[in-house]
Amino acid sequence: MLKIMDSSFHALFVINESGIIQMVNERSTKVLGWTKEEFIGQNIKIIMPHEHAHQHDDYLKRYLATGFKRMIGKEREVPVKRKDGTTFPCILGLSEIDTKDGTKLFVGFLEDITVQKTLLVAEAEREASDNLLHNILPEHIAKRLKQDPSHIADHYENTTILFADIVGFTDKTSSMAPRDVVTMLNNLFSRFDYLVGHYDLNKVKTIGDCYMVTSIPSSEIDNDGCSRVCMFALDLMKSVKAYNMSGPQHGHLDMRVGIACGQVVAGVVGTKRFLFDMWGDAVNVAARMEQHGLPGKIQVTKEVVDNAESSFSFELRGSLNIKGKGMLDCYFLKSANEKSRCPANSRRSEYHSASPRKPLPARSDSTET
Repeated sequence: MLKIMDSSFHALFVINESGIIQMVNERSTKVLGWTKEEFIGQNIKIIMPHEHAHQHDDYLKRYLATGFKRMIGKEREVPVKRKDGTTFPCILGLSEIDTKDGTKLFVGFLEDITVQKTLLVAEAEREASDNLLHNILPEHIAKRLKQDPSHIADHYENTTILFADIVGFTDKTSSMAPRDVVTMLNNLFSRFDYLVGHYDLNKVKTIGDCYMVTSIPSSEIDNDGCSRVCMFALDLMKSVKAYNMSGPQHGHLDMRVGIACGQVVAGVVGTKRFLFDMWGDAVNVAARMEQHGLPGKIQVTKEVVDNAESSFSFELRGSLNIKGKGMLDCYFLKSANEKSRCPANSRRSEYHSASPRKPLPARSDSTET
């Protein structure tokens, strides 16, 4: 029997009804540090950390008295102590043997799972790191960054950019406790975050009370980035209305929203606290649309009207002098037509494109109402 035990890759031991070790194999001496002579005659508690040792005798006594099997024939993870006092995780299995004289012996095996546990911890840490990166960056940008951390810089021919800002934020929050300010913004922006996911958009960043969203980088949805941003803007205003109807502690909020379309350069900047950002004339114009807008209104450029086609209703506001651009025709986005109300998230797919999306086709004629 001893030769059979010594051929095992696991640490094996045989104990009697009192928990006294009768036999061990060579593997046990290598794993646990005691010699065979040191093992024989010792209680099996010798390999158990102090906090678990007292339970062993109680279990054997209860089993022999009642026959209730809680561990016999089963495996479970337990900590095991070496001769030098260090511990390691292992799988413990215990089987019962009836002898000719009517007494019982118990055979146990130990499988060291330190490597498996280490790999599980490493995998959990990697998954947590990936989740954090995906929460900071668009998903396919995060994947590209992991493959090539040197730089990411893309040019997009036609991108839709949205800025939303709380009207009178500074005055409203000047008398509020810091905790209340953060709670208010978190409540409101969490609603916007949900809509970003619903319409498969990209939340670029928040700056104070300003919320920036773009149509890229996104999954391969055919040329509807501008429409998705417009739907997002309309639902954003509805979510602000719902927030106000909930009776917020510090009064109602109004939002100004601006949208523009055009070329941008986008990329990841910095080596700490990565930020996916974008630059270009369209970004500046979208910011001006918001700044020159009116409370409760969504102000857009003529390019937005052209790209959104007939899916939405717009109202011509007139021409405004926009810094860096001169006089521009500006419109208010009023509503969505029925055909544009299909749920965006039913068309969503996994982020699988590492390339900039194709430009949205611009129409030569505009829709003015």
